[in-house]
Amino acid sequence: MDSIKRDFKILTGETDNDIVSLFVSNAAKRVLMRANRSELIEPLYDHVLRLALARYERRGNEGLASYSEGGENESYLKEDEILSAVDNYRLTPIARRRRDEEKKSEEVHS
Repeated sequence: MDSIKRDFKILTGETDNDIVSLFVSNAAKRVLMRANRSELIEPLYDHVLRLALARYERRGNEGLASYSEGGENESYLKEDEILSAVDNYRLTPIARRRRDEEKKSEEVHS
């Protein structure tokens, strides 16, 4: 997750660690929920970063699909557009249950 935060800071120029953590952790929660997972796997890092960036760029304009003022236009990605690729990593409820049980078993034996 530190690499996501580092990349977020580089791409946004944001220096406030609390703001960075807020956007990245909220995006991670949303990605995990969509993927039906309890832990992030490396292939999902890019999706967390993209969602955090989209939310950061849209702050103050939540709910808008696009914005136009003085001849300048801005379009925002919808979260579903970003998260649609997460479905490739989605666990079925049975697979999630098995993975959670395996993890608990490993913790008990450690």
